[in-house]
Amino acid sequence: MMMRRIFGRVGAMALLAFSVATLSLPAVAGEVKLRADSWCPYNCEPGNRPGYLIEIARAALEPAGHKVDYQLMPWTDALAAVTAGTATGAVGATKEEAPGMIYPGLSLGTSRPTLVIRKGKETKDFKVTNLDALKAVRFGSIKDYFYSTEVNAFIDANKGSPNIVQVSGDNVTEDLVNMLIDGKIDAMVEDSNVIDFLLESKGYRNLFNYHALGQQTSVSIGLSPKDPNSAAYAKLIDAKVAELRKSGQLTAILDKYGVKDWQ
Repeated sequence: MMMRRIFGRVGAMALLAFSVATLSLPAVAGEVKLRADSWCPYNCEPGNRPGYLIEIARAALEPAGHKVDYQLMPWTDALAAVTAGTATGAVGATKEEAPGMIYPGLSLGTSRPTLVIRKGKETKDFKVTNLDALKAVRFGSIKDYFYSTEVNAFIDANKGSPNIVQVSGDNVTEDLVNMLIDGKIDAMVEDSNVIDFLLESKGYRNLFNYHALGQQTSVSIGLSPKDPNSAAYAKLIDAKVAELRKSGQLTAILDKYGVKDWQ
């Protein structure tokens, strides 16, 4: 997104050095405020294992002189803050849900909506063959999340139904899983990587059945259109992802979270 021009052979080496420096350090070094609710393995609780997207962002931005400030907040608030320019990036955003943001050119992962349903709930009288079948059960989702065009259209069309349960907050995926275990809902939808990570860590995997609910979509970090450095940040992230992939370091980061390289 940062434009680099070559003006002939005279001074080529000096120009190349300037271009590399420009790629590595945007015009103004500063604080990069990354915000999202907890969505492990993409972004987790701040600390030693903050999520692989946060590790990539830090690897890309901090050597260039930027300070990454990562904090959790409800997803709706994070999107609003990045849109308004009071935060720099929404971690785990997609172009479909936030088309006005600025994104790295390279994908930072893939998301696929997955239905999680209590074992024993599916019987000969009830099978999940399409989304309309979910009208017969108490179905949980996260407010203002984008899952897929089809899933979100189903949720929007049935919001008035008492069987459609939506939650919001900082740890909403775990809230929904606990509601499943407690019998407060019968099924929920979540990203496949997120639900795999959570259920594996809690030892809950054998309690549920799973169904894919749509196509994969690219996950990224949506950067604020109000921040003049956003295009440069995106360029830095692209360069670092390519470097990490080539060196094998990307695999090492992803292995900590049980994620496979999506490319």
